[in-house]
Amino acid sequence: MQESWVLIEYYLKNRKNTVMKKLVVLMLAVSFALTGVNAQVPVSPLNEGLKLLRYEKNKSALAFFKDAYEKNAKDPETIFWYGQAILSQNGAGTPDQAFVQATKELYQKAATELGNNAWILVGTAHVQLLEAGEKADLNAIKQTLEVAITSTLNTKGKFKGKPSQEIVNAIGYIHSEIPTNVGDHQYAIDKLKETISAYEGTPVLPSLYVNLGINYLKLGGENGGEAVTAFLEAINRDPQNAYPYYRIGKVYQSQNNVESFDEYFKKSLAVDPKFPSTYFALYQYYADKNTETAKTNLDLFLLNADKDPALDIFNADYLFRAGQYEASLAKSKELESTIGVEALPRIGVLLAYNFDRIGDSIQAKTYIEQFINKSPADQVLNSDYELAVKVISKFKGNETFVAGILEKAIAADTVKANQMKYYKLGADMFEKSNMYVDALKWNVSYFNLRAIKDEVYFYKLSSVALNAKDGLFTTDIAKQYIAAFPDRQNGYSFNLKGAKLLDTANNLGIQFQAATLQNEFLLKDPVKNKQGLVNNYYVMMGYFNEMKDLEKAIGMCDKVLELMPGEAQTVKIKESLVKNWEILKKMQGNQKPASDTPTQNQH
Repeated sequence: MQESWVLIEYYLKNRKNTVMKKLVVLMLAVSFALTGVNAQVPVSPLNEGLKLLRYEKNKSALAFFKDAYEKNAKDPETIFWYGQAILSQNGAGTPDQAFVQATKELYQKAATELGNNAWILVGTAHVQLLEAGEKADLNAIKQTLEVAITSTLNTKGKFKGKPSQEIVNAIGYIHSEIPTNVGDHQYAIDKLKETISAYEGTPVLPSLYVNLGINYLKLGGENGGEAVTAFLEAINRDPQNAYPYYRIGKVYQSQNNVESFDEYFKKSLAVDPKFPSTYFALYQYYADKNTETAKTNLDLFLLNADKDPALDIFNADYLFRAGQYEASLAKSKELESTIGVEALPRIGVLLAYNFDRIGDSIQAKTYIEQFINKSPADQVLNSDYELAVKVISKFKGNETFVAGILEKAIAADTVKANQMKYYKLGADMFEKSNMYVDALKWNVSYFNLRAIKDEVYFYKLSSVALNAKDGLFTTDIAKQYIAAFPDRQNGYSFNLKGAKLLDTANNLGIQFQAATLQNEFLLKDPVKNKQGLVNNYYVMMGYFNEMKDLEKAIGMCDKVLELMPGEAQTVKIKESLVKNWEILKKMQGNQKPASDTPTQNQH
């Protein structure tokens, strides 16, 4: 395996520390995907390395497993975890292909030497998932994993026929390490639960519950409660493991449940004061709220994390959050020259943030575009997408491009609240650019997810649809508005405005019906609503005139004059209508009675 290690070292040293690349993703990541491993049942010489992985001390973990491999290159479990340590060198997120390739070579060599060993089969399945992503043949991969499980079934004793906890745990682990949109997390959950059930009443690896919890989180949706339950059971079986306390804290942090996440973060540090991930989570939380507390936790994180020059980006991040933009910019530029944006893409993100804050939109746009275009979805944070929208949309003509960015964000994020936020950003952007047809589409998507048909829903959609000149949509929503809020004038108003788009010549009766409906509402307070009533009577007058029903048109004039006696324009219009009506009657051969000028019509 010496050749594989040479390849790893090449990427670690000669490609400007690619190992650092995704390590920094944990800076702003929502959660960490590394699993906890039971420290008690069973005791394994590999436990120290597994603890290092759990602690995100990935460089130390790699060194540990490299040493273990060199001492026992034929042990399949060691080989499996050595491969996992290689993959961990990017930190959270999808591993760099260099590490995937190095791990693939490691497992291929082992398969050649050891045959279809269960550990190697699980590791190979992991590589296949990473290589193929969403296009992976899940049925074939699950068949491989089933072979691994079957080959390690206990053959004697009270556990005869039961699966190997360690192998199923490994299956749970690899699924905890892949992106949410890759693999079959439900399959992993099912296997973990089956194994836990099979060993009910006997010692069970606590890490089975840890991996169960992580995979529940990977499923997304309303599975946070199931995840917490699993982590609590892991704690019950191994109360001295800081990791599940931390994971519960992260769940509550994602819900902004300050009291609960503070409780579990404190518990994780009580168990192990050197647990770096908790310090970092606290830094994340306080970074925009209390810079002093944030700095304290950042220092503790850096003290207990693996030493790496790339971690200096956190100091640059702190300076930014503390409002010291020029200092943060200088530190970020220094990192750009020493490490490079290609090796550590989040340097570019931080540069974009700083340039935005100091008012250099061109530079901000350059860096954030570069990052969004080149980075896998699992490396891009919510705030990155928001910055991209903010910066790029300042430049006219980029609306479609920005919409594409938001679509990527929506596809990559399973959190409903975040998806709603992206749709709202898109809707607001298109409205600001007066692109109302697109704005309507994005608003509809936003409100569909919001799933609350309150007055905000009806008002916003009616307003945007009207601006988009979509009369049919406007009147449809407006009628729903009226039905839901019959005592609000806005619904009647939007209905009439939409009707005018559909019935521009006022000869289809659509305007007339809308005006009549609105007047039924306005007549509840004719003094207050006098002008609105007058306007609608004019609409009705115009319709009757188009229909050559001059008698009724004159009646509408009389309605106006009741509200505004002697109004000059209306008097003139009535005189003209009466004259035309008299001519029409003569043409029809009817003799007009002395007092037959129509007044007070019923319409």
